[in-house]
Amino acid sequence: KMGSRLLATASTSSFWWVGVLLDAVATLAGTAGKQLLRHASVTRKLRYYPMGLFCTAVIDPAFDISAYSFAAQSIIAPCAGMVVVWNVLLAPITLNERLTASRKMGAFLICMGTICVGLFGNHEEVERTVDEYLALFARPLALVYYALFAVWSAVCLYFFYRGSDLISGFVVGAYGGSLAGNMFTTKAVVEMFECILTSRESAGCETNPFLTAYPYLFILISLTLATVSLYLLALALTKFEALYMITVFEGFMIISGAVSGNVVMGEAQGQQWYMLTLYAISIGVILGGLYILCRGEQKRAKGQGDEVRMLQINDAKSSSCSTAETGVSLRELEATEEAAEPAELQPCDESLAASPAR
Repeated sequence: KMGSRLLATASTSSFWWVGVLLDAVATLAGTAGKQLLRHASVTRKLRYYPMGLFCTAVIDPAFDISAYSFAAQSIIAPCAGMVVVWNVLLAPITLNERLTASRKMGAFLICMGTICVGLFGNHEEVERTVDEYLALFARPLALVYYALFAVWSAVCLYFFYRGSDLISGFVVGAYGGSLAGNMFTTKAVVEMFECILTSRESAGCETNPFLTAYPYLFILISLTLATVSLYLLALALTKFEALYMITVFEGFMIISGAVSGNVVMGEAQGQQWYMLTLYAISIGVILGGLYILCRGEQKRAKGQGDEVRMLQINDAKSSSCSTAETGVSLRELEATEEAAEPAELQPCDESLAASPAR
């Protein structure tokens, strides 16, 4: 009964492109904020933290939430891939970070996969009551998703404590992105707000949803997920350069957002099989880009290739090897590193030899 009710109230959203544009602004602000957080962690200049958090935690979500009122979650979530585009364009200039072959290829595949996910995703909107949202979130398929996500959480926790620095740093960023992608409660609240602001009397808007406790519970869940994911991203940025870690974070955000949108929100209902197949292939392209990025990092960390290195807080250039003290620029220092063996790199100050605590 509920399935036919939901499909019967579905309508094509002709303004989904407005949601995409709003999310483009959101991702630009988010990119600037994440790079400010990265800059603060490397230079130890604490004044950049509030600036980065304001862009990431205020401007970004404000435009992002607005975007959800124009398009389905399975369309907006993949738009997070635009962060990769902004980051690739800006980070070499703003953070002096090198754009390697693995980063170029990985970012390209993620962006192409993001575009395809948006094209083959669901462009329909469904109006629901609070009871229908509760029934939607409690469907057997949704419960399976929650169980699998719990398993994924346990796997990330295990590798965080038992894995190498490279693996533990990766799972922190990946899990943070996975949490950030679960935006179905946000989508539900945005639709409820639309009922109030537009005074719609169509199906799903017969009564004020905010006279119940559930919208406030959804808001609490959304804020919790956003806060925890931002903390995990900030932690991961102390171990990796922004071009790599932000790409990993956004990639997993795209995957979890696309999957939860289709599974939990039921946005796959009524879609043609070939559209769902193309949608799944697009997700695979994103995963391929992530794999290329990870392989590049591992080769560099093992000294087997000229890929990007994993950044540690104990790197000499983070403090005592700054330009002010040595007269050597960051690009010159990186060029010197490329000519040296990994074992020859030593911190300029023995006090920097200790790795940061998780």
